[in-house]
Amino acid sequence: MNTIDVSTDWTRQCEAEPLSLSGAIQAHGGLLHLTEQGVITHASANLANYFPCAPASLPGQTLPAQLGAVVQPTLATLGQALGSRVELLDLCIGERTGVDMVVSRSSQGVVLEFSEHDQNHVRVPAHSVPMRTPVSARAADELHQRIANLLNEVTGFNRVMIYAFREDGDGEVLAEARNADVYGSYLGLRFPASDIPQIARNLYTKNPWRLIPDSQAPAVPLISHNAPPPDLTWSDLRSVSPVHQSYLANMGVRASLSLPIMVGSELWGLIACHHAESRVLPLKIMRAASQITKHYSLVISTWLAESRMRLIDRLDNVFIEMRKVILRQDELLSALPDIAPGLFELFDASGLAIRLDKAWAHMGDSPNTFTLDQLSTTFDQDPGTSMVFMDSLERTYPALGAMPVAGALAIKMRTRDGQCLQIWLFRKELVQDVQWGGNPHKPVELQQGKIGIAPRHSFEKWVEKRRGYCSRWMQEDHLAAKRLRQLLVELFA
Repeated sequence: MNTIDVSTDWTRQCEAEPLSLSGAIQAHGGLLHLTEQGVITHASANLANYFPCAPASLPGQTLPAQLGAVVQPTLATLGQALGSRVELLDLCIGERTGVDMVVSRSSQGVVLEFSEHDQNHVRVPAHSVPMRTPVSARAADELHQRIANLLNEVTGFNRVMIYAFREDGDGEVLAEARNADVYGSYLGLRFPASDIPQIARNLYTKNPWRLIPDSQAPAVPLISHNAPPPDLTWSDLRSVSPVHQSYLANMGVRASLSLPIMVGSELWGLIACHHAESRVLPLKIMRAASQITKHYSLVISTWLAESRMRLIDRLDNVFIEMRKVILRQDELLSALPDIAPGLFELFDASGLAIRLDKAWAHMGDSPNTFTLDQLSTTFDQDPGTSMVFMDSLERTYPALGAMPVAGALAIKMRTRDGQCLQIWLFRKELVQDVQWGGNPHKPVELQQGKIGIAPRHSFEKWVEKRRGYCSRWMQEDHLAAKRLRQLLVELFA
């Protein structure tokens, strides 16, 4: 068996999957799809489990009277925005009792989803979600863990993880609650961005949850009279992608629940719940878990906003003092010894180089002038870019050979007299042991002359020795760089 690295092919295949147009649903519920005029276009083959009907006879018809009596009042109040939804508990549909229903608006009409109602009382612990916004990284870690513990208790899933997306697209487990009999821990492990392709991330932003009670259960087809598959973007019951089925099976997971952690309109992370056996959750449990997650998302949003405000205040103070120094020296290159320490601290850098027209001045760890000229020329040749961040110079510019630094931040502008002004800040190499959940480099396996792409089979901790890179340039560094360039423009443009 030969293996070759095809991470690009893997990502392309995942992104190409028409997840919302599968034409099938999961087996723990039933579905009807209606046009805006109330005509049924699709009915799931298992719909008779939720009210007396012959599913194959429904497409082309209006709602049966016993169902219409329940649904019509809700349709009259359903919002017009895509994804608008109403959740109804413990309905009676004709002679059938104990049915939950979600009514939602899709791009092609209205979706009705049916599931079994659970008569048991749902108890959400009184301590519920902490209201206090974290004031430190340690307090944030404690918050993540409390939420994982709480949802472990509420859902009964035997592993619950707080999974945050990094700025490079990868994911990292920040907290984990697991039952004593659950093997292994994912706490602190990193997972490649391709594990959750962008097409799936987009769906998470549109839905309050994604429940898969049995990832290996056969999908239930939607019956229609030659109508194209309906848009199930906002459907709770949407069938499971075959790639995701394999992924969960390789993790030893039969049931999963994912709850999106939203910061504004952005997907900050997921609460990922796993169970080794199949596990169906009733609608009221899902609603409770979703409410906890939404509250947690608000706390995280406030924490991030307050952290950003503190950073902005710090930047204001740093650049006010820097402005005074530069104005006092009346020339940027002369001010270099005075401003370098502040820039080193602000950007966690060990070297600084300033180019003004063809002259260079540098301090600390910096490439030689020849290498600086090569870097500067390449930067100049991209007129649409005023800032660039590089984690690994040797991988970005392999022809330049070894350097005393690993990464760089560069800023450029034109002065008022037309000279090229560039500032380069350099970081030294940071050798890291990156702990992954399995080997992140998904291979193609060539067997019997056929190539097949599949998720990795092991999620055991896999340690990668990362060399040739500096510490990651964070969002805070990007903001600080913008403020630095703004100062230079104010002084010299």
